[in-house]
Amino acid sequence: MAFGSATVGGNSITAISHWAHEAPQDVLAALGCWRDPLTGRCLPPSERTLRRVLADVDGNEVDRHAAAYLAESPDDREGQPAGDPPGSPMPREREARRAARRQRRQLMPEGLLPSAAFDGKVLRGARLPGGGQVRLLSLFDTTGGTVVAQRQIGAKSTEVPELAPLLTGLDLAGMVLTGDALHTVRESARHLTGDHRAHYVLLLKDNQPTLLAAAIRALSGTDTDFATRTHTMTDRGHGRTETRTIRTAPAVDVGFPGAAQLFRILRYRGGLDGVRISKEVVFGLSSLPADLAGPEHLNHYVRSHWGVENREHYVRDVTFGEDAGQVRTGQLPHVMAAIRNLVIGAFRQQGHSNIAHARRHYGYAPHRLLTLFSL
Repeated sequence: MAFGSATVGGNSITAISHWAHEAPQDVLAALGCWRDPLTGRCLPPSERTLRRVLADVDGNEVDRHAAAYLAESPDDREGQPAGDPPGSPMPREREARRAARRQRRQLMPEGLLPSAAFDGKVLRGARLPGGGQVRLLSLFDTTGGTVVAQRQIGAKSTEVPELAPLLTGLDLAGMVLTGDALHTVRESARHLTGDHRAHYVLLLKDNQPTLLAAAIRALSGTDTDFATRTHTMTDRGHGRTETRTIRTAPAVDVGFPGAAQLFRILRYRGGLDGVRISKEVVFGLSSLPADLAGPEHLNHYVRSHWGVENREHYVRDVTFGEDAGQVRTGQLPHVMAAIRNLVIGAFRQQGHSNIAHARRHYGYAPHRLLTLFSL
């Protein structure tokens, strides 16, 4: 957790090393830094030491331990209870107020199951030792906003065969896992429903032409034909409005493992004046039967999938400058991504909606970090 604390104060290894050398002695002692027996002062590791050690660490193991830490209840962790010390209230976040207003406007349908989204990300500035870009596949808890698991994709592999290793050891029974069209393959669906006893919600595109054609046929017709299997929701914010209308149909003889329902989502986007300026049609399928997930449930699951882009990938790129980083030594790019996930997850568990806001709050006062990670 020591490096996670330092990551709050810097994006690069150089910035993190600089933060550590400026940190107060009691903070360095709590973080476990080496104490010089002659002077009694705690000395943080040098930048060179940080690079060398982190480059040799197994990134998948760092991911596993970070996810295990975030999976614990803060009350069960050793050390101090997490939170701000007395007398240091956190300024209110505008994003938290927006989220509260949005929740009041859009009531969640009853009977939602726990859900998580899996998606890949390229670290654009980083490179593998032998050449090629660093790619990571992660499983994101769409409710809690934390990364449940993450795995580096092999240089000669793709996201699809890495899904099974990513989910190894996780208890996913009864959960809903969402993925984009790249993962709409029979082996992945069989693995989710058979090995993990989980449900899936997947999108359909041209990589499954026969399945897509079957969905188009099953979902064609007038609004009257689908009156009892249609749901519409409208969202307003960020200077635009979006209307999403979903219709569903039984997945009959589609030849896809576990498929129970097909769906079509029609998205209209426009300005705050309500004038529509764009239209998009999306098809998909799910293993959820109609008695577990009506149109409003499927609409929610599909929409929540993009939390992995907006609340994980975007935050790491914009707030932590991940794509701008050019670390290329050993496991360093993967390890840095895992530690960023840990920091973001710790902020979310403290109720922070704006990660940049929270980062400034804890970075300006290093002592607050001791309570953030219950050190």
